[in-house]
Amino acid sequence: MRPFDTLIRLSEQQLDEKRKALSRLESGLEVARAGRAALDAELEAEQAAAAGGSFDGARTYGAYAQHMIARRQAADQLIVDTEAAVEAAREEVRTAFAELKRYQITHDARLAKIAEEQARKDQAVADETAQNLKRREGDRL
Repeated sequence: MRPFDTLIRLSEQQLDEKRKALSRLESGLEVARAGRAALDAELEAEQAAAAGGSFDGARTYGAYAQHMIARRQAADQLIVDTEAAVEAAREEVRTAFAELKRYQITHDARLAKIAEEQARKDQAVADETAQNLKRREGDRL
């Protein structure tokens, strides 16, 4: 059963690595979403400043707004890309987990079969011993 033990251990390590990679991607996604929220907060603050009646604020707001649109689009694209990477990593984790479970189930089935065969052999030895004892009792009488 050593090959299955090694295979299971290897699969567990691969699953752990994929889970860690997924965790890193999910953390990156949260950072990207927080960055997008920060852009929204910055935009609201700038809109309030521009609406405050300052001539310079109103004059430069147009260029700022165009620059902010580009930044928001980049942030949105980063979120979309990261979400796709997270979903792909989740699928890899699901696949690795299914593979590990398949190995474990096969290993457990083989162990059960070996235990069953050993129990059958033990029972055969016990039956033979009982038959020999019964024969010997019959020979003494």
